[in-house]
Amino acid sequence: MNFLEFKRRLMTDPHARDPEMSAARRQGEEFADAAHESDQFEASLHDALNVPVPDKLAEDIILRQSMMTETRSHRAWPRYLAVAAALVLAVAVSTFYLVGPDAPEQDLGQHLAWHWEMDGVAALQASQTAPSDAEHIRRIFGQFGVHLDHELLEKVRLSKFCPTPDGAGAHAVLDTDDGPVTLFYMPNTRVPDAPHAVELPDGMESWVFNVEHGSMALVAEIGVDKPALAREIQRQLHFPPGINL
Repeated sequence: MNFLEFKRRLMTDPHARDPEMSAARRQGEEFADAAHESDQFEASLHDALNVPVPDKLAEDIILRQSMMTETRSHRAWPRYLAVAAALVLAVAVSTFYLVGPDAPEQDLGQHLAWHWEMDGVAALQASQTAPSDAEHIRRIFGQFGVHLDHELLEKVRLSKFCPTPDGAGAHAVLDTDDGPVTLFYMPNTRVPDAPHAVELPDGMESWVFNVEHGSMALVAEIGVDKPALAREIQRQLHFPPGINL
């Protein structure tokens, strides 16, 4: 197995321990470094999504709410449970960002450039051979309360969590008529002067625009009609009522 294929497998199936992956891990040098980095990231992600819940947190929230509304119907109780669940999930996702990759303090343009240099090209390369897993994609975006139409879902070739300026987000690679396009979803970041373009290294350009919850950045070569693609994507995104991180 060559190094590029090894990194692709680490991105799409980091826990794989089949004979080929196990042999690649034992090759040492850059293979060992990539494996160690992947294992550290996966451990951080696991810890973040398994944040211990303070004792009786849900009960305290429910009790406080029920004391205020004790004359209402018992049908209100599921809503109180949802409030507690949303709070726990918000803490988990926020913690993921804090223990995840070290993103320096930056403005949005600097963050996008840093993110692209850190992970953009590697994710593009991995997406060319990675199998598209619709259920995995739904889970990633579902963590942030986002639903993708079937048409958009079919374009996604790779999806994973990523850091944003204001917490955890989603990183996806789309297969479009203009070639592969990278999408960063930033659920907690609003851009006051959006939409606008941001120049990135290597002749790339990002188009930043706000959506119903948060914002997105599309990254592609200069010349790709990113505003038109952004409008198309916005029509294929839905934010059902529910968790609002």
